[in-house]
Amino acid sequence: MERLARLAAALPRGAHAIGSWLLLFLAFVIGYDVLGRKFFDTGSIMLQDLQWHLHGAALMLGLGAAYLRDAHVRVDLFRENFTRRTKLWLEIFGIVLFLIPYASILFWFSIDYVVRAYVTGEGSVAGAGLSHRWIIKSFLTIGFALVVFSAVAVLLRAIDCLRDRDGTSMPFVED
Repeated sequence: MERLARLAAALPRGAHAIGSWLLLFLAFVIGYDVLGRKFFDTGSIMLQDLQWHLHGAALMLGLGAAYLRDAHVRVDLFRENFTRRTKLWLEIFGIVLFLIPYASILFWFSIDYVVRAYVTGEGSVAGAGLSHRWIIKSFLTIGFALVVFSAVAVLLRAIDCLRDRDGTSMPFVED
């Protein structure tokens, strides 16, 4: 079980690192495209497609890491008044009943989405845009898998924290 927790924590961290490099590359592509259009009249549909692809890939890779670090949006109307133990149980039930099933369904349906794009040779709707649309669509599948792995890691941390009476092993469950 410890090995699964390490794997579930390592995958989103790796994806986060890759996503960070993608964002850096995205900034370079945007700067190059803007300067080219403004000063050299060299606008490119491919560069604009690439910008959207890089942004989408970085976003999907960052979802799992965001959940793992508790950097996502929470709407806590009542939770703030609960005890640490109750917060842990809420987290566990939320992961098991909602997050893992929902992300798993999205993962499952995204596979067909990618396969269809690959089989049909789907490309950009713009004639001069990027081909191989299945590559960017595959980041949906990867992203949802990373969310499931992150959810398992947080679930295992929450269970471990329930065994630990002071709750110090789970940083996002605040008093």
